[in-house]
Amino acid sequence: MSGSQWEMWNRLAFVYDRDREIACRAYLDLIAGRRSENVDVALQLGLGSAMLIEVPHILKLIGDVQGKRVLDAGCGGGFYSIWLGEKGARVLGVDTSEVMLEIARGKALAKKLDCEFRRGDVSDLDLDESTFDLVLSTLVLMNVKELDRAVGELFRVTRKGGHIIISLQHPLLTAGDWERESGRKLFRKADDYFRERERTEIWEDEQNEKVSLIGYHRSLQAYTKLFLDKGCVLFSLVEPYPHEAYKTLNPREYEDTRRIPHFVILKFEKIGVFTQDCGRSFSQRTVRERKGSVQTLLNHFHRIDQHL
Repeated sequence: MSGSQWEMWNRLAFVYDRDREIACRAYLDLIAGRRSENVDVALQLGLGSAMLIEVPHILKLIGDVQGKRVLDAGCGGGFYSIWLGEKGARVLGVDTSEVMLEIARGKALAKKLDCEFRRGDVSDLDLDESTFDLVLSTLVLMNVKELDRAVGELFRVTRKGGHIIISLQHPLLTAGDWERESGRKLFRKADDYFRERERTEIWEDEQNEKVSLIGYHRSLQAYTKLFLDKGCVLFSLVEPYPHEAYKTLNPREYEDTRRIPHFVILKFEKIGVFTQDCGRSFSQRTVRERKGSVQTLLNHFHRIDQHL
């Protein structure tokens, strides 16, 4: 990420973290049927961006992390890092924004959690290979220019048999815009889907000043193929659908997110290293295990035939 971009994230740190910390917890509370202080504050401040809807799905995909080593790559203010630490994980959070890292450190210190935070770039992680049981990177890779390097780094630091969970703005969202008539949204236009291109998003900081962030439109295949080629299998794909509770926080976005997917979550398992010989990403052990499974299935059908 370029220097100017991490400086932009420094400016947005408190605004972004407020939405993550208060609105995400408010959303989870509403889903659980609780009218909490977080809900009241979110409603008072008008918080509730569409990124909330991915949270319960990601937490479900994460699963049990007790005692596991977890990397939160692009951790921001530490929303997921803190949640992981509370569930018993040993967490390292990495981000380019020092302001966001300070926010995350303050949260971990207040809760006395086993979380460490360092400044770093997802495209150039200064970490040992095969270190982490789980690597999490939410809403990060669509802002990374050198995608292949970033995916390679996430893969490299994950142990064999470990998992990588990423979330992205859905390519259908970034491939176009709404077609409108008299202010009414008729449908979402998508064009030039397969052409990778730079795009700009405009945010507002605490002083309501405009902040420009650079991101990239890429096809879903552009992301998945890199992980598969490097030695992963796709474990799960989720296009988050909003819970009805989201309507309380943001009725307009609730209707939009019900019409088209705004995000996509991918969970990969690292199973081996890419080899040119076979052109596929299986370790020798995995190949043997799968051959054994196929043979068992064939034997089963053979026994059935004998009884027919």
